[in-house]
Amino acid sequence: MTDDKSTRWGPWIFFGLTFALSWAVWMPLALLQIEHPVYRLGTFGPAIVALALTAAREGRAGLRDLGEKVLIWRVSVFWYLFSFFSTAVVALAAIRLHVLLGGKAGEFNDPAQLYLVIPVVLYVLFTSVVGEEIGWRGYALPRLQDRFGALGASLILGLVWGIWHLPLFWMAGNFHQHIPVSLFLLQTTGFSVLYTWMWNNTRGSLLMPHLFHAASNTTLGVLPILPTAAYPATRPLWLGVGLLWLMVVAVVAVYGPRGLSREEAGGAGLG
Repeated sequence: MTDDKSTRWGPWIFFGLTFALSWAVWMPLALLQIEHPVYRLGTFGPAIVALALTAAREGRAGLRDLGEKVLIWRVSVFWYLFSFFSTAVVALAAIRLHVLLGGKAGEFNDPAQLYLVIPVVLYVLFTSVVGEEIGWRGYALPRLQDRFGALGASLILGLVWGIWHLPLFWMAGNFHQHIPVSLFLLQTTGFSVLYTWMWNNTRGSLLMPHLFHAASNTTLGVLPILPTAAYPATRPLWLGVGLLWLMVVAVVAVYGPRGLSREEAGGAGLG
């Protein structure tokens, strides 16, 4: 896919430029404790850097290849179901476990307002996720996999992805303030393995990670699993991340750590 030098340094150059661009927006807001919608611009750092590097190194052909990956939609219905509902299943199970262990569940939203989930997913998709996935999965993931394999690339990317969010933990009014950093890093790293599994089994579809990311973020915002100022309990989220990692272990065991793909699993599995 790329020459040795590009494979070796490409992801790290991408990470460095992405952090520089996003943190240039986020750090002043975090240090000054200012809440302002401009922070959204920082979420587009990964996509901007990925597109710029692709254009510089591969020209129109590279940009066209990225664009074509976003349009890969003919995949097994399983991936659509997984993208839209898997996080909800995990979150609801975690909340139920929390209650069984003697905890009190947070307040659920009015079921009559369930229709609002669709516009929220679209809002999250176009104001946040579009700015991330072209970079993380479209640019960094294939280059990391060339050198570290699927599982190694996923763990590296998940950790970097989590650290990239750090300024948000000190930004006034941002929901990250209520989440333990260690728990968040475990969450992004676990999710990263699932994103790679999805990518490798859908012919490199960028559409699927976009849908999965948007649906997951919406689910975590709608269901009472994230700690807040009004509901500071962190156990539901710890349980949710624990269940997430059980899923990760199962995927790695079935599909194999090197490729997280049907080919490595001898054709077994879904997709």
